[in-house]
Order: sequence, then C-alpha cells, then structure tokens
Amino acid sequence: MYSFVQLKKIIIIIIIIIIIIIIIIIIIIIIIIIIIIIIIIVIINFTYLDQCRTCDRNGGPAKESIDHMYVDFIEEELLPEINSLAEKYADWWTFKPSSPLKAYLSDREIVMDEYFSLEELRYRVMSILEHAAQFLNSDVIVLADQELQMVFDSWYIFVPDIIENHLLSHVIPAPVDISNDLQNKHMIEDFFVYSPVDIIYKDPSSVFWIHPFVDFAMNRSTGNVGSWNKLLFMFTEFCLNNTTYFTRFSDSIIGINVNTSLTSLFDFKFFHLSQVETLLQQITKFLGRKNSMIQSCHFITHNPTFDYITSIHPNVFTFIDYIINNHNDMMPDFKTGIFNI
Repeated sequence: MYSFVQLKKIIIIIIIIIIIIIIIIIIIIIIIIIIIIIIIIVIINFTYLDQCRTCDRNGGPAKESIDHMYVDFIEEELLPEINSLAEKYADWWTFKPSSPLKAYLSDREIVMDEYFSLEELRYRVMSILEHAAQFLNSDVIVLADQELQMVFDSWYIFVPDIIENHLLSHVIPAPVDISNDLQNKHMIEDFFVYSPVDIIYKDPSSVFWIHPFVDFAMNRSTGNVGSWNKLLFMFTEFCLNNTTYFTRFSDSIIGINVNTSLTSLFDFKFFHLSQVETLLQQITKFLGRKNSMIQSCHFITHNPTFDYITSIHPNVFTFIDYIINNHNDMMPDFKTGIFNI
C-alpha cells in the first residue's frame, strides 16, 4: 500500500505528464494549422497567377488574357504618361524679392503667377525678345539693349542657355508643399490617355447599347444592352439569316435590302461577312464596364504602382477603371433625347 504522501506525488507526476502531453498536442495542432495556412496561401497565390489558365514564370498573367492587356496598358501607356507629367511639373519657382526681371515683365504688362515653371518663364521672356531684341547667328544669340543688360548683367543672351545662365539668378524654388500641390493640380488637368480598345471589347463585363432601329429589327424591342460577344453573336445571326433586311448573294457577300428601316442607316448596299464586327461597332455605343478581375491579378496588385494623381480615387484600380470607362470616343452623345450615332 502507498502512503498518502506517495499517492500525492504520483498524482502530481501524472498531472504534470498530462499537462506536458496537452502542451505537445497543442504545439502539434498549431504547427499543423500553420502548415495548412501556408499551403492555403500558396494555393491562393497560384490560383491568382493561374486564373487566366497559364502565367509566365515571372508572375505575370497569360499573354492572351485580359489581365495581360491591363498590364500592358499600365506599363506602356499609363505609367509613362504619369511619370512624364510628374517630371514636367516637379519643380516650381517664384521671383526673388526685388527681382529686376519681374519688374521688366511687369512693365510690359506680363504678370506671372506667384509660382511658375521655368519653362513658362522662358516662354514669357522669349515672347518679348522675339519682338523687341536683335537676334544674331541663326537666332541663337540676342544682343541685349541697355535695359536688358541691367536685367541680366550681360551684353548678350545665348538662347539655348537662357534658363541656366540668365533666368535662374532671378528665382528661388517654391516651398515643397506648394510645389507638390501644384504638381498634382497640373498633372490632373493635363493627364489624358485613350482607353485601350481591346480591353473595352474583350472585357466580358463591358456593356454596349445598340441602335434602336437594329435592336427592334432583331428583338422586336428597344433599349436592350449586352456584352460585346452577345451582341456580336446576335447581330451575326441576324445578318446571315434574316431575309427581311438582308439578302445573301454568296457565302461571303450580303446585301442590305431597300425600303426597310435599316436601309437609310448604312451608307452602302453590300458588305462582306468579315465586316460584320466593324459594322456592329458603327451602330453601338460603349456604356461602361466594371471588372473585378483586375483586383485578383497577382501581378497588377503587387507590381505596377504610382504615387501621383490617385488622391481622388480610393485605389489604383478605381483610377484605372475611370480611365478605361471615360477616356474613349465610344461613349454616347445625347441629342434630342436619344443616343446619337
């Protein structure tokens, strides 16, 4: 028989062993959970990368995919234009106190904004010199009159170096916060790139309106909208099979029947089967698109970033959506209450 003290020790040892076993089990469970999470993350990443069937080894989307069109658009058009504008409007200047150049311009009724670019200042000065100064040597050297000599402390001006040698001594840089505000302001005002047509037509979330004459002829109703592929399928079937409005003269040549509601819509009588898509583009208008695919693309999410003119958009995706949806000539005009084609 065990004594009470011995039983107590045995119980304590058993409890300690049980606690150790529980801790080991918990640690194993945590390790398993971590491994599962890592596996899930890897699977998700590969899912993102493979969402267009195949992705290249560098993590970019498949070249035939819409996401690849987004990447090309960002890298080849958006970023170069944004970076160019950022560089163009990066530096702003103001006149030094009592600058004789400021007085010289003011005397000729040229009043600069408090902060300006050096290129604008150069343009203003040259506009005066071209009408009032004597140019030599293929118009690259200006002989300064007495007043100009007082302004620039030189008897001549070498035009290609006018900023470095003559204008910089009259100005000082604008404060950083003002310079940044002006940079953003002018970038927003000047920024424009055309929407990539391929994205608009191939994006399944794009919505198009079709001319009511054609819409009624096809569907006996008007106001219908649809994706490009849907409308193209319907319109192709319409051109091939409807004998009220069209006549098949061969496997490839289709004629537009006279004295129908569609006769006056087109300025030709015949078209080739390969021209059906072009024909449809002439009688449709792009209404907009909203494709969340761009936000699930690993490459677009983690690679192309920029710091300019996005303050008016929640994120880079809404900015790109805005550009694609609005910077194109395929949107409808409203005239006399209907879409104008």
